[in-house]
Amino acid sequence: MATLLDPTSNEQKFSKLNSAAIVGATTADSTRLWVRVYQEGRWTLVVTKAPLTGDLVRLEEKGVQDFLAANSIVPAYIGSSDITQASNLTHVFAIAGLEADTRYYYAVISETTDAKLIRRRTEIGAETPHSFRTPPAAPTEITFGFYSCHDHISAAGDIGAWPHFAEQLADAGAGFVIGGGDQAYVDTNGKNGFLDIWTWLKDNKAALLEKYALGNGKYDEAAIELYLLNIYRWYYRVYWSVPALRVVYESFPQYMIWDDHEIMDGWGSLTNKERRARISGFFEEKDSKTNQLLVDLMWRAACRAYYEYEHSHNPPTAVDLENPDNSQWDYAFRQGDAAFYVLDMRGHHDVEKNKGKKNGIDPNIILGQAQFDRFTNWLASSEAQSAKALFVVSPVPVVHWIDRLVNYVDLGEAKDDFMDEWGHETNWAERNQLLETVFRQIDKSGRKLVFLSGDVHCASVFRMQHRKFPAARVYQVTSSAISRKPAPKISLIGISSGGAMDGNKDVSCERLYALTGAKNFAMIRFKSPLPGADAEIIVDLHWPGGEEGEVTKRRVVL
Repeated sequence: MATLLDPTSNEQKFSKLNSAAIVGATTADSTRLWVRVYQEGRWTLVVTKAPLTGDLVRLEEKGVQDFLAANSIVPAYIGSSDITQASNLTHVFAIAGLEADTRYYYAVISETTDAKLIRRRTEIGAETPHSFRTPPAAPTEITFGFYSCHDHISAAGDIGAWPHFAEQLADAGAGFVIGGGDQAYVDTNGKNGFLDIWTWLKDNKAALLEKYALGNGKYDEAAIELYLLNIYRWYYRVYWSVPALRVVYESFPQYMIWDDHEIMDGWGSLTNKERRARISGFFEEKDSKTNQLLVDLMWRAACRAYYEYEHSHNPPTAVDLENPDNSQWDYAFRQGDAAFYVLDMRGHHDVEKNKGKKNGIDPNIILGQAQFDRFTNWLASSEAQSAKALFVVSPVPVVHWIDRLVNYVDLGEAKDDFMDEWGHETNWAERNQLLETVFRQIDKSGRKLVFLSGDVHCASVFRMQHRKFPAARVYQVTSSAISRKPAPKISLIGISSGGAMDGNKDVSCERLYALTGAKNFAMIRFKSPLPGADAEIIVDLHWPGGEEGEVTKRRVVL
């Protein structure tokens, strides 16, 4: 039997995450705190209003509760859980009963007292205090960060703008951060000696199928899925090991959504035939049935890994990991007078949705009908109607590239990237439906709505206008990439300069700013308006720029 590489013990030159925390969705009185620990056992999360003190290494050989009592520490929250390998040693603590506008410190402590089994009992929050802040109950001003496309591997270890991002978030007293997609790249194409997930599968396919063969062309699909899941988990652990990234994740509430690189480049934009052809060509064989089985299991594994590492600490939605096609990855949240909706452009993206249909063509090939209905209902909901401004996360920009470039320039392997774009002609019907719905709803109130996007490895800001709805004010802000190699400066000529939108005679665009050739992130400030006045939205695009690498910024007022 061929040797099967074990992803759970894969040791390469790349460091990987062991113990870590992520502050997830946070309100004035609650948070969802994600943790990863380094070994199985019963772990306790302690949340306090001051950093823990005393013997945090051994806790005086006491249980956690006894240690806290002996040191007169009264926690704001304490909860315990058995954390196992079944979840890759991850867990989310749902914390309630907090106070608004309050800084809280947290520590993750093992309940094991035997020094032979565990040497350092406080795994998170010992040497360096870890903390987060709840927002005010009714803030009149919020500041948040936005980023996308984290790939320090293909950038030869260059962590890009992460240190600057951490500094700006702290200096601005930011309330939260939105990760707009591609928080990890499982398909780095073998750059800098780092295997992409398909190379890994290629190198191990024969051994994998041999080990889990059941006979008669059947395989132990659950075992193969677990193997693939462990590969995906390994990528997250490598990508999230960057210290400056961890500072951001551990200190500021995070809201995340995936894009294609957490699954496979161009996921949803290739037909099954194209996907099989690409994979068959990659494997240098035409065993399409087995290759399709592996792709299906890769999809299931990608969903589970995404849930464990990203979605689990978002606002809860209906997720069925046994039937991921039925899962809801889109979600809404509220911060002060601003309401947010995060769209999922991958979980239900199916370019072949209308294949063979002669009647009843469904335009929702990216979002799916159920998600589009949820979004439409949210726009009409009291949560959105009472907000002074709306923000909609669309991982791929609604407007960015020149539509003629997207549709008529043959760039070979970039075909799937262009088919991802809302501006591709195959997506016009859905894009137009989305914009018609947004403009119609916003026109009633004259409020501002801002699309937030990433994906394209450069930055831009646009204003959009609709001939039928002149009172509506809709904007597009794109920030990408925070650490992946940026699009070259010459790509600026491919960014739309504005004008009428191809495929929609009612919508026109005005480019307010565009940036290429630099890694970047966005800081966004929203200020609630006084009666009769407009909400103030200020977008600061930041990138490392000066001779000493200091941060540079461009401000755009919406």
